[in-house]
Amino acid sequence: MTEARRRGDVIAHRTGKGAAALVVHPGFLDDATVWHTFADLAAEADLDVALLEPAGVGGRAGAPGPYTLQRMADDAGAVVDSLGKPCVVVGQSMGAQVAELVAAPRAESVRGLVLVTPVPLAGTRLPDADIAPFRALGGQCGSQRAVRTQLSVSNSPETLDLLVESGVRIAPPVVAALADAWNDGDPAGEAPSNYRGPVLVVRGAGDGFVTDEMVRGGVIPRFAELRTALVEQAGHWPHAEQPASLAAAVLSFVAQVTAAGSLDLGGAGR
Repeated sequence: MTEARRRGDVIAHRTGKGAAALVVHPGFLDDATVWHTFADLAAEADLDVALLEPAGVGGRAGAPGPYTLQRMADDAGAVVDSLGKPCVVVGQSMGAQVAELVAAPRAESVRGLVLVTPVPLAGTRLPDADIAPFRALGGQCGSQRAVRTQLSVSNSPETLDLLVESGVRIAPPVVAALADAWNDGDPAGEAPSNYRGPVLVVRGAGDGFVTDEMVRGGVIPRFAELRTALVEQAGHWPHAEQPASLAAAVLSFVAQVTAAGSLDLGGAGR
């Protein structure tokens, strides 16, 4: 993958090929590395895949704050604006909040929005005692492994190691700020979404955090043109636990909503 840079730091890893693009924003504690298998499957379908990294995460570990949803959306939006091709924006967990903020003012270029195990844009609003353990996960390998294990269904030991490694690379103050960002949410989440295009909401069947109740109460009612999908044998990280199943669902959606509908998007199952 090639690298896109802004202000000297890496903000996206791209395949650079394809008439349409898939722009992927990771969730809390994830960097681009945990999306590589999914990205390889999407690239087989002749899509330009851009794996984003928020400030303070992965290849952008040295980038200064603020580490807010709007800052992440501004950086991700700059990548979308630079593509010059129709795109579908994908966000997982906290990344789903960012993805909606990116898509809302870009109706012409963003042909679709995919929200994977989405935290509602309005935030989870956990009380201080409940958000404190998430804020304290920075640098805590054992605690991060415990959370990943609890909220996963079918992660292999190797995949679990990859997820934990991505999270422990993030500095503790950044982890705390990111936890506050997804917990506090954005005021736009209190109203119907400003993005009026097609939306795919994907849950992991065994996700104990982003539950069916949370999605039905805080996500689904906000969108005008919505489809849903369920990934079996997956918890909160379908892109890591069942990347082929997630890719199949996403690529089917992409084929329906992009102008490049004639692309052969059947490569996900190989």
